[in-house]
Formats: sequence, structure tokens, C-alpha cells
Amino acid sequence: MTETTASDVGHTYRGETTSAKLLEIARYFLFIGIVGFGGPLVHIAMMEDDLVGEDSKGWTDESIFMEGLAICNMLPGPASTQLGIFMGWIYAGNLGALVAGFFFMLPTFLIVVFFSWLYFAYQELPAVEAMFYGINPVVIGLIVGAAWSMAQSALAEGRGHHEFDVGSETWSIDFLLVGLLAAAVVATATLGSNPVVQFVLAGVVAVAIYRSRWVRENLRRVTLWSVVAAVLGALFAFRDRLLDLLGPAVRRTVEASPLWGALLALWSNPWVQLFAFMVYTGSFIYGGGLVLIPFIELYVVREFGWMTGREFVDGIAIGQLSPGPVVMTTAFVGYKLILDVTGGLVWVAVVGALVATIGAFGPSFAFIMGFFPYFAKVRENDVVQTALTGVNAAVVGAILGATVTLAVESFVDVFTVVLALVTVGLFVRGLHAAYLIVGGGAVGMAWYFLVL
Repeated sequence: MTETTASDVGHTYRGETTSAKLLEIARYFLFIGIVGFGGPLVHIAMMEDDLVGEDSKGWTDESIFMEGLAICNMLPGPASTQLGIFMGWIYAGNLGALVAGFFFMLPTFLIVVFFSWLYFAYQELPAVEAMFYGINPVVIGLIVGAAWSMAQSALAEGRGHHEFDVGSETWSIDFLLVGLLAAAVVATATLGSNPVVQFVLAGVVAVAIYRSRWVRENLRRVTLWSVVAAVLGALFAFRDRLLDLLGPAVRRTVEASPLWGALLALWSNPWVQLFAFMVYTGSFIYGGGLVLIPFIELYVVREFGWMTGREFVDGIAIGQLSPGPVVMTTAFVGYKLILDVTGGLVWVAVVGALVATIGAFGPSFAFIMGFFPYFAKVRENDVVQTALTGVNAAVVGAILGATVTLAVESFVDVFTVVLALVTVGLFVRGLHAAYLIVGGGAVGMAWYFLVL
């Protein structure tokens, strides 16, 4: 029996489009988008039970499903959403992928937009302020709790230098990965460095340490690419100084050129900024939806000033209350930006939420529909797998580093700190995030009105 490779999936198993198939895809993913509370693991389990094998709808077999799942876990973006796009793709081609993704995300998008409208319309009311007084620290606790589970998996991917028990859980950690995680925490929390740069450096360090023999055997090629990357990185990092060194005349010439003026005019458009940033974010949120946090915290909160840290944490809470991926928080960001730009036009803000969503999830469609066979081949490369081991550790560190900054605004007194710590403990023990958010809002309102 010949083994089915992912490359074969790309060329052979992409389905043919029919109206009946598209209707079936739309019905199923609208259903899963409505009832799929519980996060990516629930979505994946439902798709496997409902769509795979002879006793189900029979869209594909188990081997292709597992190969698709493995590759979706390797790609940037929300794994369960990409797996849904993949299932639509292998069943009914590119149109099937588009229909699957659209109907999978539609319920979550509508929920997030509705709650975004409620939030920004009534956030000044004392009751709403009191509710989010309790919800903010709960969200911080949820992020830390999720990072705890992610760290347990990420730190076990190395050489397993040390094992120890935390309660009923056994941790196996690699000290190099611990160092990469800690470095990412510090770089994100204190330096505000670009998460993509952190991920690349972590991958390079992992390859240099774990694959030192491969590096020595390919020293010339490694050196060449290292020099090219270093030069390009230096040119980007010191672009302003470079223009100054070239002289005021050269700088004035560049800045006075029609191309430079056109680029500045284009970038000054908030719609272009929003869409471009979301495409960038969606292309690099490797490791799951929570990786969105350092990107949004660094750019949307700090650099662009589109919203405050507390508003962003509230947006994460709204995203967690929906059945879909936390990446849909990008719709909240788009809604807020365009609401401010237009002076409060709600219907235009809804379009802003849609633009942000298309930008953030667009790369996921492109990865599956356009580059799936390529990613399948890359996944089999041992050096790439080693690099991803370092990246996984840096991802957790970047999430925790951004959370430190967000916690500064969310922790306003001892009560909120205690609420966050309790949330971590309950979430790690398996209590659903939606229950914790609702409970945090209720407790926060009671404390706010009865004690403060």
C-alpha cells in the first residue's frame, strides 16, 4: 500500500466543485460555527467525527485528514479555521475552501461585531465599566493559563534536560528553550521588539545548537544567507540613519520623489493601514490565535494608538465569548479604528471590521489554496522542524511579555490581581473560558458596586 504524501494531497485530492457540494459545505460549517464553543480542539474533533471515514459524510479518509491537521498546525494562523478551509478544499476545490471558511467564521464575526457595537456605544455606563472591571483581570488570567499549557508542550520539544512535577502534571524541559522563552518575555515586555524578529532569531539559535553538524556541513550556504539576512535587517533597522549618512540632498530627493509621496499618501489612509497591518499579522501569527496578542499590543496599542490596552483586553474577552477563533478580535480592532475615523458611523465601522477580518484571515486561505503542497514538503524537512522548536518557545515568551504590559493597565487594585490568579488556576484545571469571563463580569460588578 503506497503512503499518501501531502504533496499528493495538493495535486490529487483537491475536490471538484459542484453546487450540491458547496451547499453541503455551507450548511455544515454554518452549523459548526454556531455550536462549536470550546475552542480549536472541539472544532477539530467535530470535523474528524462528522467528515472523515465511511461512517461519516466521507469527505476524505483519516490519513489525509491527519496530514492536513499536521500542516495546519505548522502554518501561521488559527489551526481549526485553516483545517476547515482545508476540508472544503479537498472536498470541493477552491470554491469549497472559500465557502467553508466564510460560513465557519460568519457566526463569530456577527457576534463580535454585535458586541463591539454594544461595547463602544455603552462603555461609559457605570454598569458596563463595573462589568469589565472584573472581566479585564480574568482575560489576563486566561492568557497566562493558555500560555502555561503552551509552555508545557513547547519546552518538552527539545532534549529534555530536566523533569519535574507540578501538581499532577509532569514537565520535561530543555534549558535552551527556557532561555529562548525568557528572552522573548524580556524583549517583548521591556524593549517592544518585533515578534517576527524574535521568532526568526529563536529559530536560528535552535538550528545552530541542535543542528550544529548540519551547520558545519553547509557552512558556506549558511554563512551566505546569514550575511544577506544581517545586511537586509541592518538596512531596515537603520534606514533613517542611512538616509542621513547619504546627505540632506539625497534625503530631500527621495522624500520629494512622486513615488515617495504616493507611498506616504497611500499609507496615511486608515483603510490601507488597517488592511495591510492585518495581512501582516495574519501571515505571522504562528502557534495559534493567542500570538495575535504581542502583534496587536505592540502596533495597535503602542505605535499606532488605535486603542488603549484596556480596550484591547476587553476585545479579547469579546472574542473569547464567541464560538470561533480568538483571531476574530481583529474585527473588534477594525470596528474601533473606523468608528473613530468616521466620527461614530456604525455601518462604516462594520465595514472596517470586515476589512480587518479579510486581512487577518486572507493568508490562511492563501496558504491552503495556493501553497499547501509546498508547505507539505517543507514540513518534512528536519532543519525546519528544529527551527520551529525554537520558534514555539519564543511564541510563548512573546505572549507572556505582551501580557505583562497589558496587565499593568488591567490590574488596578489587589482584588483584580487575586481575580487573575484564581482564573489561572481554574482555567488550567479545565473550566471553560466563557464561564470564567461571565463569572468575572458578575463578580466584578458586585465588588465594584458593593465594596468600592
